[in-house]
Amino acid sequence: MGGRALRLRARYVLAGGLEVIENGVVEIDDHGVVVGVGKHTGGTAADLGNVVLMPQLVNGHVHVLDAAMADADGMYIDDLVGWPHGVKYHVVRRLVSRRGHLRLLDAVARRMRRYGAGCALVYAEYAARDVEEALRRHGIEAVVFQEAHGGFPDYPNVQVASPLDHPPEYLRQLRARYALVSTHVSETPECHEEGDLELALRVLDADVLVHLTYITPEEALEIPRGKVVVVNPRANAYLAGRIAPVPLLLHLKPLLGTDNVFVNEPDLWSEMKFMHAYAAAAGWNLGEREVLAMATVWNWEMVKCAPPIEPGNRLRALAVAAPYAGSNVLKYLVRRATHADIVAFIEGSEIIPA
Repeated sequence: MGGRALRLRARYVLAGGLEVIENGVVEIDDHGVVVGVGKHTGGTAADLGNVVLMPQLVNGHVHVLDAAMADADGMYIDDLVGWPHGVKYHVVRRLVSRRGHLRLLDAVARRMRRYGAGCALVYAEYAARDVEEALRRHGIEAVVFQEAHGGFPDYPNVQVASPLDHPPEYLRQLRARYALVSTHVSETPECHEEGDLELALRVLDADVLVHLTYITPEEALEIPRGKVVVVNPRANAYLAGRIAPVPLLLHLKPLLGTDNVFVNEPDLWSEMKFMHAYAAAAGWNLGEREVLAMATVWNWEMVKCAPPIEPGNRLRALAVAAPYAGSNVLKYLVRRATHADIVAFIEGSEIIPA
């Protein structure tokens, strides 16, 4: 095979920027790196069958440790998650102090992988290294942000719950000290009115901006290209009563997150369905390709998480049962498919049954 270790054939392949190739084939070398993608025109190939071969999913924003208070969300958002006295902090701090978080992390990571996650941007209130290790152990690449809590954690990436929580000079020091910095922005009307976006952009200079629920069209245009923005539709609907104006953010290629595990299952199939339905109800011009890109290939472009299926990238894919009728693959994946349709995970040349 001229150094090519394996050819994988599928009914559909989502190549590059989610181009649908019917009767597709993906060729990989001995290191599991894609060397060719196209239509199958003959020759020996490992036939994956009646499946869609697609990139693994990326959870663009998830808090995993607060699973300890699952479904305890019947309070105002600041009382639940506001730093430093929100209920979440008391529950998680006590859990970590007793080392009870390790078993919980294992359970959450296992579920996230079952949902098809190949990568996740994770907020850790505490114990960032334990969080990173648990996800990686279950095959999920993790970009973890340790909450700073007014100090300077020994971890390369940090987050603050809100830039309003800290003095400007401290925010500047965080920017100077850490590789990646993230923060929640304009999740509530109060935070928006107090100017948290201005602090996040001009003082903290955050790399990753999460929520943006209340931003205006003018503010959306002020966010520099290259900043990573993440929307969390279900969590915002539950906790803030509205979701981010996604059409205003499309030029920034927003990512899709499931947010707090105590509110939502970390299931991106459910998040995509909610996003798609909300967009239709709101009259937004948001298609299935954009919604699927938010959970897959835009993440590679913005944060190098879970590569698209194209030459030069190591193959990290899902084999998902193909549509049982019709051939509108993108609509099927966004509106109908669930994690129960995952047939296998592909990691390089290894095919792992789901």
